[in-house]
Parts: sequence; structure tokens; C-alpha cells
Amino acid sequence: MLRQLVTTCCLALLLLGTTLSSASAVPASKEPLEGAQVGVAYKLPQHQRVYGKNQDLYFHPASTQKMVTALAAMLFLGPDYQLTTKLQVNKSAVGANNKLKVDQNGTLHSDVRVSFTGDPTMRVDHYRNLLSVLAKHGVKRIDGDLILDVSRFGGPSRANGWSWDDLPACFTAPSAPIILNRNCTFAQLQGNGVGSQARALIPQGVPIDIDADVTVVAADDYGGDCILEANLYIDNKYHLTGCIPTTQKNQPWPLSLAIADAERWGVDWTQNIMRGLKIKVSGAITTSHTPQGDLVTIAQRKSPKLVSLVEYMLQKSNNLYADAIAKNVAAEYFDLPATYYRANRAMRSILKQHANIDLGSAYIVDASGLSPHNLMTPSKMLEILDYINQHNDELGIVELLPVSGKSGTLHWRASTFNQPLKEHVLAKTGTLQNVSNLAGFVITQSGARVPFVMFTNSITYSESTRDRVKYRRMPSPHYAYERYVLENIYHERVMGRDF
Repeated sequence: MLRQLVTTCCLALLLLGTTLSSASAVPASKEPLEGAQVGVAYKLPQHQRVYGKNQDLYFHPASTQKMVTALAAMLFLGPDYQLTTKLQVNKSAVGANNKLKVDQNGTLHSDVRVSFTGDPTMRVDHYRNLLSVLAKHGVKRIDGDLILDVSRFGGPSRANGWSWDDLPACFTAPSAPIILNRNCTFAQLQGNGVGSQARALIPQGVPIDIDADVTVVAADDYGGDCILEANLYIDNKYHLTGCIPTTQKNQPWPLSLAIADAERWGVDWTQNIMRGLKIKVSGAITTSHTPQGDLVTIAQRKSPKLVSLVEYMLQKSNNLYADAIAKNVAAEYFDLPATYYRANRAMRSILKQHANIDLGSAYIVDASGLSPHNLMTPSKMLEILDYINQHNDELGIVELLPVSGKSGTLHWRASTFNQPLKEHVLAKTGTLQNVSNLAGFVITQSGARVPFVMFTNSITYSESTRDRVKYRRMPSPHYAYERYVLENIYHERVMGRDF
């Protein structure tokens, strides 16, 4: 995983100048990458038998685990389910026609509560619009506390096994009840030529602190021991060390940083927004893990429907969406604060009750697949996919998947970009360090849709090859065997000893 904390496009533009497209032709090879562990399971049209190899060995599923999350959520919550963030006050503060009782000085004599539900689509502007309802009621001062209700989830907001050095990166943003701007923020480092010390540029109003001890080096000197590293501390403070490469026209170096403390993030943004609305709070702006009844909802913000959230999760392989969806499944299933453990238990129970799928000894830590502790067999993942395939008229999940050579994380995948696989593979990718998986469906030469799983773990190669792959000068060599397997499935072949 990248520790440079920049986007792929910026790496290519700023470090390499020109790069080899990841959609470059990769010829099929029946020889798997030396030393890699490969597990394959697939079906063919009109066949009940499962073909493949190492089908019952356990692999790290990585983000293919989002298929489990998608199925459990669609089965239990349904495609039209929405997450609702509520703005609430005490019953005594509401008069006729749901109008707030505000005195002649614009004072509301009540606590105000915002009930968060872990909506991954909630942005700061959405939140501002919700709180601005107070101003529309004529509120200039709150005689009480402004409470951010975070009782929907419990326990840690990051799962066991997430790599400590990935925590500052946005793909590990915390899955908490409060999610604003995906619990990720952007900043920049501004250098002044080779040898200068870069200074941090933080967008106005964004409540973070950055301490930068970063040197600008020539582009050719960036890499190895000279990279940009970030340490993330409490109160959403970052300490950046190391190097950044010089850029064309001395443009700032972009940063994307995950939030450490989602509750502090919520409180700080609330303070900023209330200040902008010119509404004073006499009490505290604080969080509460205890829900409160006997309240009146005066405004609310609904998320897009679940089907849209699942589509985004699958297309972009978004970890925050996956864990937020699963925790809401758990909150509804148990009617208790959702934890990663309860999300695991809920998904297992739902799949057993609604699809007769027993996950058995599969080890599930999170819903995103980000933890390397997760373990699943190709045959069990194929069971998930086979159920989706047979019931897709009701589920509508297949249409949400990335399409090879066309959309999402399969748009430029080197193994599937060219014919005959282009636009004939609909699948979820799964990538961790030394892991590259694919699980989904192939539209075969006869037009049939068949499920397949290809887990490739323990990927490693020479140091020179690793650098070329890392900086996108070449596609990963393991794609050649992946293409070989997928082409055989496309041609509806049963692979023999050479498999």
C-alpha cells in the first residue's frame, strides 16, 4: 500500500513524467508467478460441478470480501434502505406546526442533539445545511448543550490488523458514527526548490494541525529511504517527515490524510459551522454515547438509497462505505451499538438465514477486507457469488460491479482490458500488499454468465521488478496467469493438468 499519501495520477505525473499504461497488453501465460499462492474456483454453463484448484485453502480475500458485505446488506436492509441523520430538540421546545419556541432574544431553551448514523455520503455542506435549520427558526442562542449522538456504533473505529503505517492514508479513514467528508481531508506541502524545507498548506477552516519536517529533493532522488511519511496523533494532528520530489513549476505536493479522531472532527466542524451561522451555544458542544428518547426531530438528512451505496463501494472499492454499511446492518439486526464483531456476527447470521450460506471457519475481522487477518476459501466465496448469480433478478448486485475495460477498478486492469475479456468480466478486485484477487462473473463466449474466484496471495518478485510495478512502469507479472485462467473460463474450458 502507498505510504506517499498521494494519488496514483500524481505519482505518475510528478515522479515519472511518462509511464506505461496499466492497460498495456499482457499476454496469457499458463505458468503462475513463481512462489505465489493461487486458489481458483469457477463454474461453467450447464455444469453444477465446481472447477479449480486449492479451492478449500484459506487466502486473504482483501476487498473481494465486499461481495459478502453487499449480499448481506441487500438481503437484510434491502435496496431502498437509507441512513438518516437527525436534528432534534426537547419536546418542550416545540410548539404548533413543529415550530421551535424561541424567545424575543432568539434564545432556544433546550439542548440540541444531532443523531449520527455513520452515513459515508455526509459532507460538511450537508451538515451545515442541517444545522442551518436552527437559524431558519430564528435561533441565535442555544440555552443548553449541543450534543452529537454517536450511540449508533460502539468499539474501535478501525479494525484489528489494519497496518499502523497506513493509518494516515484516506483508505483507512475511521468507520465511526460521525462521518464528514469521508473522514478524510486534503492539504498540500509547498516547497521552494531542491534542498528547501516544505511548509504545510491547510485549507481555510479545516480543523487539523500539520507539523512538517520535510525536505524537497530532485525527482530522481525520491524513493527508497527518501519518501514522505506521516504520523497521526490525537486531536487530528499530523507530523510529516522525510522527502517530497520537486515538481514542475514548483507546484504544491498534494496530501490526502485520514482523520484520527472522528468525534473531535465532528465537534470541531460543529463549532466552525455554528460560528458561521452566528448561533451561540451557552453549554458545551460535546458527544454522547447514550441515546435519548422523548425528542422531536425538526430536520433530517437522508443518504442515497443502499443500492447506490453498494454500487459506490464495489466500483471504487471504498473501505469506509463497506464498514459503514456493515455496521448499520449490525445496528439494525441486533438493535445495539454496532461493532466490528457484531457486524461479523450479523452478516454470518443473515447469510445463513436468508441464503442458507454457512461461512463456517472463514475468519472475518472487517467488512472491507482491509485487515490481513481475514481468511476465506475460494469455494466459499464462489458460494456467495453463485447465490448472487442465481438470485440477481431480486438482488440486482451484478449490475453494480466494475466492468473490465469500462468502469471502476476493472477499467484499466491489465489482465482483462483487451479482447476477448474486455467488457466480459464483471468482478470485484481485492488488493493488499502481496495480494491481488478477483471475484465475480465472466460472460462466456456463448453469452452465459458464470461465477469465478481467483485468489493470488504471496506475490513477490525481484527488487527491480517491484519498483517498476510500484511506479507503474510495467503491469504486475502475475496478470499473465490471471488472464490465462479467465480466458479459459471465457472459452468454457475445463482446465486439466496444465492448470
